[in-house]
Amino acid sequence: MNPWWQAGLSLLVGLLTAAGAFLGVRLSVRANDRATVQRELSARREEWWRRFTWAAELALDESPVRRVTGLKLLAKLAQSELAERDECLLLDVFQGRVLDSLLDELDQPDEERSAS
Repeated sequence: MNPWWQAGLSLLVGLLTAAGAFLGVRLSVRANDRATVQRELSARREEWWRRFTWAAELALDESPVRRVTGLKLLAKLAQSELAERDECLLLDVFQGRVLDSLLDELDQPDEERSAS
């Protein structure tokens, strides 16, 4: 076999090996980046949920000021890009129930409020 063919073939095999290694590393880095983004999104959603539970507790408090604060916080949480469709539905139902209970309290005569 001609030595030039042998050298050319060796060079081609070397280039293909280097290109394959480069492609493997590149794909591995991309997969790692995607996993990192998913972990960060998951952590942000967990924090959103902690804030939701905190705001919900405030919205159910006995103090009208704390209830209003909780409802305002819930409204802000609904505007977050982390609030997906299900969370928005949950927020809507929860706020509706809290507001209904506030209206029921306001509709009670003063004697009933002081008795309860």
